[in-house]
Amino acid sequence: MSMNLTTLLILLSLTGCSPDKKEAKTETETAVATPQSRAVNDVLEPADFKQKLAANTGAVLLDVRTPEEVAEGALPGAVNINFNAPDFKEKIAALDKTKPYFVYCKVGGRSGKAATLMNESGFQEVHNLKGGYDAWVGQGLAVEKK
Repeated sequence: MSMNLTTLLILLSLTGCSPDKKEAKTETETAVATPQSRAVNDVLEPADFKQKLAANTGAVLLDVRTPEEVAEGALPGAVNINFNAPDFKEKIAALDKTKPYFVYCKVGGRSGKAATLMNESGFQEVHNLKGGYDAWVGQGLAVEKK
């Protein structure tokens, strides 16, 4: 008899710890309804980045490296806004949030932070180059000197 009582107590305590399915569903529905969750913020391999960029004629290619890094070479047609500059956030805030943006840096760290900042600021479509400029060059893709 005490075995059944112990089993019952264990089951009751476990039931009290399990998440309420209705509550979990409500949280998911709430997350889906937020504008930020509808925004695109993905990381693309160089070949996919190049292909998707070419398919988006109104897209902006954004290089967030330093001027010294840009002087060594850049992706053709890129606009540079230095992530490390004190006015980076102000310059990003002035951009058209409705356009698709393709962002890169040297290896992907700064551009990942920039893409997240852009999505949090209301940009609807931001793509980050996986591995950055170094991965692009490593794949033998075209660059230009600025």
